[in-house]
Amino acid sequence: MCQRRTQSWPECLTSLSFKKILFIYIADNETQTNNTTWPEMLKHDYEKENNCQVMNELKVLFQHLLNYNKRTFEKFMRDVNLKYNERVNANKKMRYEIKDLKMQMLEAEKELASMKSDSTH
Repeated sequence: MCQRRTQSWPECLTSLSFKKILFIYIADNETQTNNTTWPEMLKHDYEKENNCQVMNELKVLFQHLLNYNKRTFEKFMRDVNLKYNERVNANKKMRYEIKDLKMQMLEAEKELASMKSDSTH
């Protein structure tokens, strides 16, 4: 039966519950695979249980990685977006200043042209 375990993930991946594994001794005399020696009610799908445990641990690890990435990269992305928006605003301001200077230059050219035409008459 696949039961979901609630377990906090250890800080260091090397601190997984290897101690449990150290005390398990398995003798391969094929008694577990022999259907005639085990009563029907004692049969257990260890592979399915192990797969469920691994999947649960992977879900926990996935959530921890997601939280870690959010904590780590959220500030970074906020800073990048802030700098990007500052540059966009600075570029807009420079465009307006350039446009204003072009208008001033056109007015100065017109004034100069009118002064030149007045001086020739």
